Amino acid sequence: MVSLALFLRRQVRLTRENGTAPLMDTSLFGIRSFSTGSIATLIIALAEFGILAVLPLWLQYTLGYSVLQTGLMVFVVAVGSFFASGAGFGMAEKTGPVGLVRIGLVLEALGLLMFGLLASSESRWWVIAIALFLYGMGVGFATAQVTNVVLADVPPQQAGQGSGIQSAARQLGSALGIAILTSTFFTALDSDLSERLARQGTPEADALSSAVSGSAGAMISELSQNPETVSAADAARDAMSYGVQIDGYTCAALLVLGMLATLLIPRHRPDIRQRGGQDASSGGVPEAGADVGRTPAS
Repeated sequence: MVSLALFLRRQVRLTRENGTAPLMDTSLFGIRSFSTGSIATLIIALAEFGILAVLPLWLQYTLGYSVLQTGLMVFVVAVGSFFASGAGFGMAEKTGPVGLVRIGLVLEALGLLMFGLLASSESRWWVIAIALFLYGMGVGFATAQVTNVVLADVPPQQAGQGSGIQSAARQLGSALGIAILTSTFFTALDSDLSERLARQGTPEADALSSAVSGSAGAMISELSQNPETVSAADAARDAMSYGVQIDGYTCAALLVLGMLATLLIPRHRPDIRQRGGQDASSGGVPEAGADVGRTPAS
Protein backbone atom coordinates (compact mmCIF):
# COMPACT_ATOMS: atom_id res chain seq x y z
CA MET A 1 0.00 0.00 0.00
CA VAL A 2 2.89 2.37 0.73
CA SER A 3 4.38 1.64 -2.71
CA LEU A 4 1.00 2.29 -4.33
CA ALA A 5 0.64 5.60 -2.50
CA LEU A 6 4.14 6.68 -3.59
CA PHE A 7 3.39 5.64 -7.18
CA LEU A 8 0.16 7.67 -7.26
CA ARG A 9 1.92 10.69 -5.74
CA ARG A 10 4.59 10.60 -8.45
CA GLN A 11 2.01 10.22 -11.21
CA VAL A 12 0.05 13.21 -9.90
CA ARG A 13 3.20 15.34 -9.90
CA LEU A 14 4.19 14.25 -13.42
CA THR A 15 0.69 14.92 -14.70
CA ARG A 16 0.75 18.46 -13.31
CA GLU A 17 4.24 19.20 -14.65
CA ASN A 18 4.03 17.59 -18.10
CA GLY A 19 0.31 17.44 -18.79
CA THR A 20 0.43 13.66 -19.18
CA ALA A 21 2.11 11.07 -16.97
CA PRO A 22 4.29 8.28 -18.40
CA LEU A 23 2.05 5.52 -16.97
CA MET A 24 -1.10 7.07 -15.53
CA ASP A 25 -2.89 10.26 -16.44
CA THR A 26 -4.31 11.19 -13.04
CA SER A 27 -6.26 14.08 -14.55
CA LEU A 28 -8.90 11.47 -15.42
CA PHE A 29 -9.84 11.33 -11.76
CA GLY A 30 -11.21 14.84 -12.19
CA ILE A 31 -14.08 13.22 -14.12
CA ARG A 32 -16.62 12.37 -11.44
CA SER A 33 -18.11 9.34 -13.16
CA PHE A 34 -14.61 7.92 -13.71
CA SER A 35 -13.33 8.48 -10.17
CA THR A 36 -16.44 7.25 -8.37
CA GLY A 37 -16.84 4.38 -10.85
CA SER A 38 -13.25 3.28 -10.25
CA ILE A 39 -13.83 3.30 -6.50
CA ALA A 40 -16.97 1.22 -7.01
CA THR A 41 -15.00 -1.18 -9.22
CA LEU A 42 -12.37 -1.62 -6.50
CA ILE A 43 -14.95 -2.31 -3.79
CA ILE A 44 -16.98 -4.68 -5.98
CA ALA A 45 -13.88 -6.67 -6.90
CA LEU A 46 -13.04 -6.99 -3.19
CA ALA A 47 -16.29 -8.88 -2.61
CA GLU A 48 -16.73 -10.70 -5.91
CA PHE A 49 -13.72 -12.99 -5.96
CA GLY A 50 -12.71 -13.49 -2.33
CA ILE A 51 -15.45 -16.04 -1.60
CA LEU A 52 -14.37 -18.18 -4.55
CA ALA A 53 -10.97 -18.73 -2.94
CA VAL A 54 -12.41 -20.56 0.09
CA LEU A 55 -15.57 -22.09 -1.35
CA PRO A 56 -13.83 -25.11 -2.99
CA LEU A 57 -12.13 -25.92 0.33
CA TRP A 58 -15.47 -25.97 2.10
CA LEU A 59 -17.12 -28.07 -0.59
CA GLN A 60 -14.38 -30.71 -0.56
CA TYR A 61 -13.32 -30.97 3.09
CA THR A 62 -16.61 -30.17 4.82
CA LEU A 63 -19.25 -31.55 2.48
CA GLY A 64 -17.05 -34.30 1.03
CA TYR A 65 -17.39 -33.31 -2.63
CA SER A 66 -14.96 -34.76 -5.13
CA VAL A 67 -12.81 -32.49 -7.28
CA LEU A 68 -15.18 -33.02 -10.22
CA GLN A 69 -18.27 -32.30 -8.13
CA THR A 70 -16.64 -29.16 -6.75
CA GLY A 71 -15.78 -27.97 -10.25
CA LEU A 72 -19.33 -28.59 -11.46
CA MET A 73 -20.76 -26.69 -8.51
CA VAL A 74 -18.51 -23.68 -9.08
CA PHE A 75 -19.44 -23.90 -12.78
CA VAL A 76 -22.94 -22.78 -11.73
CA VAL A 77 -21.44 -19.30 -11.28
CA ALA A 78 -20.53 -19.26 -14.98
CA VAL A 79 -24.03 -20.44 -15.89
CA GLY A 80 -25.54 -17.56 -13.94
CA SER A 81 -23.17 -15.08 -15.57
CA PHE A 82 -24.03 -16.43 -19.02
CA PHE A 83 -27.74 -16.08 -18.30
CA ALA A 84 -27.28 -12.51 -17.06
CA SER A 85 -25.22 -11.55 -20.11
CA GLY A 86 -28.07 -12.58 -22.40
CA ALA A 87 -30.73 -10.89 -20.31
CA GLY A 88 -28.67 -7.70 -20.05
CA PHE A 89 -29.09 -6.84 -23.73
CA GLY A 90 -32.83 -6.36 -23.37
CA MET A 91 -32.58 -4.57 -20.02
CA ALA A 92 -29.78 -2.12 -20.87
CA GLU A 93 -31.99 0.40 -22.70
CA LYS A 94 -34.56 0.47 -19.90
CA THR A 95 -32.37 0.55 -16.81
CA GLY A 96 -29.06 1.92 -18.14
CA PRO A 97 -25.56 0.70 -17.23
CA VAL A 98 -25.67 2.00 -13.65
CA GLY A 99 -29.04 0.36 -13.11
CA LEU A 100 -27.72 -2.99 -14.32
CA VAL A 101 -24.70 -2.68 -12.01
CA ARG A 102 -27.01 -2.09 -9.06
CA ILE A 103 -29.23 -5.04 -10.00
CA GLY A 104 -26.10 -7.18 -10.20
CA LEU A 105 -24.90 -6.06 -6.79
CA VAL A 106 -28.27 -6.90 -5.24
CA LEU A 107 -28.23 -10.40 -6.76
CA GLU A 108 -24.65 -10.98 -5.64
CA ALA A 109 -25.48 -9.85 -2.11
CA LEU A 110 -28.51 -12.17 -1.99
CA GLY A 111 -26.41 -15.15 -3.05
CA LEU A 112 -23.72 -14.36 -0.50
CA LEU A 113 -26.26 -13.80 2.26
CA MET A 114 -27.56 -17.30 1.58
CA PHE A 115 -24.09 -18.61 2.42
CA GLY A 116 -24.05 -16.50 5.56
CA LEU A 117 -27.45 -17.78 6.68
CA LEU A 118 -27.49 -21.38 5.43
CA ALA A 119 -23.90 -22.67 5.18
CA SER A 120 -23.47 -25.74 7.39
CA SER A 121 -21.88 -29.17 7.36
CA GLU A 122 -25.23 -30.55 6.10
CA SER A 123 -25.96 -28.00 3.34
CA ARG A 124 -27.93 -29.42 0.42
CA TRP A 125 -26.44 -29.19 -3.05
CA TRP A 126 -29.48 -27.43 -4.50
CA VAL A 127 -29.29 -24.68 -1.85
CA ILE A 128 -25.65 -24.09 -2.77
CA ALA A 129 -26.53 -24.15 -6.47
CA ILE A 130 -29.26 -21.50 -6.02
CA ALA A 131 -26.88 -19.26 -4.07
CA LEU A 132 -24.14 -19.62 -6.68
CA PHE A 133 -26.57 -19.03 -9.55
CA LEU A 134 -27.78 -15.77 -7.98
CA TYR A 135 -24.19 -14.80 -7.30
CA GLY A 136 -23.20 -15.61 -10.90
CA MET A 137 -26.10 -13.59 -12.29
CA GLY A 138 -25.00 -10.66 -10.18
CA VAL A 139 -21.43 -10.94 -11.45
CA GLY A 140 -22.73 -11.08 -15.02
CA PHE A 141 -24.82 -7.93 -14.65
CA ALA A 142 -22.36 -5.89 -12.57
CA THR A 143 -19.04 -6.82 -14.16
CA ALA A 144 -20.28 -6.50 -17.73
CA GLN A 145 -21.60 -2.97 -17.23
CA VAL A 146 -19.23 -1.37 -14.73
CA THR A 147 -16.67 -0.65 -17.47
CA ASN A 148 -19.30 1.26 -19.47
CA VAL A 149 -20.11 3.28 -16.36
CA VAL A 150 -16.48 4.14 -15.65
CA LEU A 151 -15.66 5.15 -19.24
CA ALA A 152 -18.93 6.93 -20.05
CA ASP A 153 -17.48 10.48 -19.83
CA VAL A 154 -13.83 9.74 -20.63
CA PRO A 155 -12.68 11.50 -23.84
CA PRO A 156 -12.09 9.05 -26.71
CA GLN A 157 -8.39 9.94 -26.96
CA GLN A 158 -7.95 8.91 -23.29
CA ALA A 159 -10.09 5.78 -23.43
CA GLY A 160 -7.04 3.52 -23.39
CA GLN A 161 -5.70 5.17 -20.25
CA GLY A 162 -9.12 5.00 -18.61
CA SER A 163 -9.61 1.35 -19.46
CA GLY A 164 -6.16 0.47 -18.12
CA ILE A 165 -6.76 2.28 -14.83
CA GLN A 166 -10.15 0.61 -14.43
CA SER A 167 -8.62 -2.82 -15.08
CA ALA A 168 -5.88 -2.10 -12.55
CA ALA A 169 -8.52 -1.13 -9.96
CA ARG A 170 -10.33 -4.41 -10.60
CA GLN A 171 -7.14 -6.47 -10.28
CA LEU A 172 -6.11 -4.63 -7.11
CA GLY A 173 -9.53 -5.22 -5.59
CA SER A 174 -9.43 -8.91 -6.50
CA ALA A 175 -6.00 -9.38 -4.94
CA LEU A 176 -6.96 -7.52 -1.77
CA GLY A 177 -10.27 -9.37 -1.56
CA ILE A 178 -8.62 -12.78 -1.78
CA ALA A 179 -6.01 -11.79 0.82
CA ILE A 180 -8.52 -10.28 3.26
CA LEU A 181 -11.26 -12.89 2.94
CA THR A 182 -8.98 -15.92 3.09
CA SER A 183 -7.33 -14.45 6.19
CA THR A 184 -10.78 -13.86 7.69
CA PHE A 185 -11.83 -17.41 6.85
CA PHE A 186 -8.81 -19.13 8.39
CA THR A 187 -8.86 -16.88 11.45
CA ALA A 188 -12.53 -17.72 12.05
CA LEU A 189 -11.83 -21.41 11.44
CA ASP A 190 -8.93 -21.50 13.90
CA SER A 191 -10.64 -19.60 16.71
CA ASP A 192 -14.01 -21.33 16.37
CA LEU A 193 -12.50 -24.82 16.16
CA SER A 194 -10.31 -24.14 19.18
CA GLU A 195 -13.39 -23.19 21.22
CA ARG A 196 -15.33 -26.25 20.03
CA LEU A 197 -12.50 -28.64 20.86
CA ALA A 198 -12.00 -27.03 24.27
CA ARG A 199 -15.70 -27.55 25.08
CA GLN A 200 -15.33 -31.21 24.07
CA GLY A 201 -12.36 -31.60 26.40
CA THR A 202 -10.00 -32.48 23.55
CA PRO A 203 -6.35 -32.35 24.70
CA GLU A 204 -4.13 -29.77 22.98
CA ALA A 205 -7.13 -28.13 21.36
CA ASP A 206 -5.18 -25.07 20.20
CA ALA A 207 -2.49 -27.15 18.51
CA LEU A 208 -5.05 -29.33 16.76
CA SER A 209 -7.07 -26.37 15.53
CA SER A 210 -3.90 -24.73 14.20
CA ALA A 211 -3.03 -27.94 12.38
CA VAL A 212 -6.46 -28.10 10.74
CA SER A 213 -6.37 -24.47 9.62
CA GLY A 214 -2.75 -24.86 8.51
CA SER A 215 -3.78 -27.74 6.24
CA ALA A 216 -6.67 -25.64 4.84
CA GLY A 217 -9.05 -28.33 6.08
CA ALA A 218 -7.36 -31.28 4.38
CA MET A 219 -6.65 -32.83 7.77
CA ILE A 220 -10.36 -33.38 8.39
CA SER A 221 -10.47 -36.57 6.34
CA GLU A 222 -7.58 -37.98 8.38
CA LEU A 223 -9.32 -37.12 11.64
CA SER A 224 -12.56 -38.73 10.51
CA GLN A 225 -10.82 -42.04 9.83
CA ASN A 226 -9.69 -42.41 13.45
CA PRO A 227 -12.53 -43.37 15.83
CA GLU A 228 -10.89 -41.37 18.61
CA THR A 229 -10.92 -38.12 16.61
CA VAL A 230 -14.27 -38.39 14.81
CA SER A 231 -15.77 -35.75 17.10
CA ALA A 232 -12.85 -33.42 16.30
CA ALA A 233 -13.50 -33.92 12.57
CA ASP A 234 -17.17 -33.02 13.05
CA ALA A 235 -16.14 -29.91 14.99
CA ALA A 236 -13.74 -28.97 12.20
CA ARG A 237 -16.51 -29.26 9.59
CA ASP A 238 -18.76 -27.02 11.66
CA ALA A 239 -15.91 -24.54 12.12
CA MET A 240 -15.26 -24.41 8.36
CA SER A 241 -18.94 -23.74 7.78
CA TYR A 242 -18.74 -20.94 10.32
CA GLY A 243 -15.83 -19.44 8.39
CA VAL A 244 -17.88 -19.55 5.17
CA GLN A 245 -20.74 -17.80 6.98
CA ILE A 246 -18.42 -15.02 8.15
CA ASP A 247 -17.06 -14.56 4.62
CA GLY A 248 -20.58 -14.53 3.19
CA TYR A 249 -21.64 -11.73 5.52
CA THR A 250 -18.39 -9.84 4.92
CA CYS A 251 -18.73 -10.00 1.14
CA ALA A 252 -22.36 -8.92 1.31
CA ALA A 253 -21.37 -5.92 3.44
CA LEU A 254 -18.68 -4.96 0.92
CA LEU A 255 -21.23 -5.14 -1.88
CA VAL A 256 -23.47 -2.77 0.08
CA LEU A 257 -20.54 -0.34 0.16
CA GLY A 258 -20.20 -0.83 -3.60
CA MET A 259 -23.89 -0.03 -4.00
CA LEU A 260 -23.43 3.17 -1.98
CA ALA A 261 -20.49 4.10 -4.21
CA THR A 262 -22.69 3.78 -7.31
CA LEU A 263 -25.06 6.37 -5.82
CA LEU A 264 -22.27 8.93 -6.22
CA ILE A 265 -21.96 8.28 -9.96
CA PRO A 266 -23.68 11.09 -11.88
CA ARG A 267 -26.22 10.17 -14.49
CA HIS A 268 -24.73 10.23 -17.95
CA ARG A 269 -26.02 13.23 -19.88
CA PRO A 270 -26.43 13.00 -23.64
CA ASP A 271 -23.75 14.66 -25.76
CA ILE A 272 -24.48 18.32 -26.57
CA ARG A 273 -24.39 17.54 -30.26
CA GLN A 274 -27.13 14.96 -29.77
CA ARG A 275 -29.20 17.46 -27.78
CA GLY A 276 -28.72 20.06 -30.45
CA GLY A 277 -29.83 17.67 -33.14
CA GLN A 278 -32.92 16.74 -31.16
CA ASP A 279 -33.75 20.39 -30.53
CA ALA A 280 -33.40 21.23 -34.19
CA SER A 281 -35.56 18.34 -35.30
CA SER A 282 -38.31 19.33 -32.84
CA GLY A 283 -38.17 22.99 -33.75
CA GLY A 284 -36.82 23.99 -30.36
CA VAL A 285 -34.52 26.95 -29.68
CA PRO A 286 -31.08 26.28 -28.17
CA GLU A 287 -30.64 27.50 -24.62
CA ALA A 288 -28.83 30.73 -23.99
CA GLY A 289 -25.10 30.27 -23.71
CA ALA A 290 -25.08 27.07 -25.75
CA ASP A 291 -22.12 26.56 -28.05
CA VAL A 292 -23.67 27.26 -31.46
CA GLY A 293 -21.58 27.04 -34.59
CA ARG A 294 -21.27 30.33 -36.51
CA THR A 295 -20.46 30.92 -40.15
CA PRO A 296 -17.47 33.23 -40.53
CA ALA A 297 -18.27 36.65 -41.96
CA SER A 298 -17.09 37.13 -45.50
